[in-house]
Amino acid sequence: CPVRQAWERSCLSLRTMDSAYLKENVGPALTAAMTAMIVEQPKDSVEFVGNYLLAYVEREQGKKEVAEKFAKADAVAKAAAEAKEVAAAEAVAAAEEAAKPLPDQVELATELASTTEVAELFPRLVELIKAGSGASSVYLGVKDAEAGTETATISFVAGTAGSDMEGKVLMGAAPDAEEPVDEGVSFGVFKALEPVEGEEEEAAEEEEGGEPKPPKGPEYPTEFVVKNVVREPAVKFYGIPKLGSYVALPVRYDSCLHADGVEIVPPAEPAEDAPPAEEGAPPPAPTTKPKMVSKEVLVGMHTMGQSGRTFSAEQLAFAKEWTGKLSEALGRAELALWEEEVGKTDAKVASDEETKALFADLKQQEESKLQEAIDSLGEAATDDEKAYKTLEFKFQSATAALQQIKEKVVEIKTYRMVPKPEPVRILQTMLYSLDIAQDTFIEPATKKVNWEKMRKIFDVELMENKLAYYEPADESIDYPKYARVEALKELLGEITAETAAETMPPLYVAILEWVLKAIELREAAVAKREKEAEAEAAAAEE
Repeated sequence: CPVRQAWERSCLSLRTMDSAYLKENVGPALTAAMTAMIVEQPKDSVEFVGNYLLAYVEREQGKKEVAEKFAKADAVAKAAAEAKEVAAAEAVAAAEEAAKPLPDQVELATELASTTEVAELFPRLVELIKAGSGASSVYLGVKDAEAGTETATISFVAGTAGSDMEGKVLMGAAPDAEEPVDEGVSFGVFKALEPVEGEEEEAAEEEEGGEPKPPKGPEYPTEFVVKNVVREPAVKFYGIPKLGSYVALPVRYDSCLHADGVEIVPPAEPAEDAPPAEEGAPPPAPTTKPKMVSKEVLVGMHTMGQSGRTFSAEQLAFAKEWTGKLSEALGRAELALWEEEVGKTDAKVASDEETKALFADLKQQEESKLQEAIDSLGEAATDDEKAYKTLEFKFQSATAALQQIKEKVVEIKTYRMVPKPEPVRILQTMLYSLDIAQDTFIEPATKKVNWEKMRKIFDVELMENKLAYYEPADESIDYPKYARVEALKELLGEITAETAAETMPPLYVAILEWVLKAIELREAAVAKREKEAEAEAAAAEE
């Protein structure tokens, strides 16, 4: 019957499905239980199979838990390995990124190694150090000492944007103070370290051959670190104190562009066995060499406003690398400028001779023209009028003489070596007379001339717009205190036309003569106005 056949097929399918289910889910457990039962031959086979199945369940659950733990441990280990690989890759990428030069780094290094105008690179240098160190601000100061004293100053000449340090000054301890105290902490980086015990004995040792070793010079710190500026009472703040660290880095180099930068070296004595000099031959001439003095510059940087973080070793190394480049650049540039200036000596000597001859000729012309100027006053002129006319004429002649050597006056701006103090004072009185403000070239803290600023004032504009139109007798000129006659005389001190002619180049002699004539005319003009006022008052009383 078809219906029965269908029913049988359905039952067979169900039996097949049940058999598959049993084999999959309890087959292994029952097989193991039955096998164990046959091996053990227990009295109560049913109880044995039941207990076996219960134990089987516990064993399988334990295996599952162990497997899960191992799987979890494997996942953790794999994740850690992957994280380590990622971190290593990130470290390599960071190292590669750190190895890349910062913007302007290559160009700045090239310029520092070649230029003689190193000071022009100061703003870029502090910005680069800021970028490489992560500092909040970086600034550069020049250490100086007042003449005749031990008082030091640090004048800040460059700073990163927003630092507001340019123009600020730190004053060192006054030498006559009972308890000398420097302003701020930065001077500490310039103070020699105390010698380590035992170094004195080492210095006394002899070299091979019995010659004593040269004395060992003082050692200085490579940096001065304040880890927390708000806890250091000696720190000088120019704004609101903030949590952070401060580092001062010294820059030392040998300078030869100072007033005594040329050292004359006498010719060596001929050797005993040297052949005699030829008859009529000129004696050997002395040579010159740079006379070096040590100069010091400060690079300061801080992390104020960065939650009190300190600079890392890598950041300090970066900053020190660039202060080292700066030291090399300053020393090299000054030596190159020294050689260039000393190389012009012969040309300057020839130029000085030309200037002397020109002034001698002008003096002769002045004498003849002076008489003509006095005669132009007429026979009725008084002695006072003739004397005033003489001063007026001589000042005009001195002005005309400077105009004739205008190129030589303007050339002063190319002098990189600081002149002797006396010529500098002559130039100072000239600039004051021409209404050049004191703070244009005088450092406010030390009251000393900044030669780099002063020399740049001597340009064509000074000669054509200031000197050419200067009238000492003009009573409308309101001279500041430092430019009044008494102050100018005090500034010149013992300098006279006679001493200048004997010891200075003719250019400075000509400028001094102009200054002296201007002072004489200013005094005469004041006396003339006072006398005229007295005459008018007397006439009014009559």
